[in-house]
Amino acid sequence: MLAAYAATLAWQIIWHGLLPAPLGARNMWLAILACVPLLVPLAGLIRGKYRSMIWAGLLLMLYFTIGVMEAWSNPPQRSPALIQIILPIFYLFAFKMRNRNQS
Repeated sequence: MLAAYAATLAWQIIWHGLLPAPLGARNMWLAILACVPLLVPLAGLIRGKYRSMIWAGLLLMLYFTIGVMEAWSNPPQRSPALIQIILPIFYLFAFKMRNRNQS
């Protein structure tokens, strides 16, 4: 679960800051701005706090939505956007499996 969250965080830097245009913006300020919200629940996730896991999942749904909109409306960025769609889905499945094993 933490791996999917960290991968989403790293993907923001790769997609917005490092990929050349038309696949990305190659704008490091946009990459940093996209990473800041993901840093908020990170300390709680590392400690295994349930509340942070919930907030991280809700936050990742925003990134999921951004990925869907980019995949739908911007064909050159469709493949990076699909990666952004897949990573929050992995997080949610890992969260579900974690909670299933604890019950």
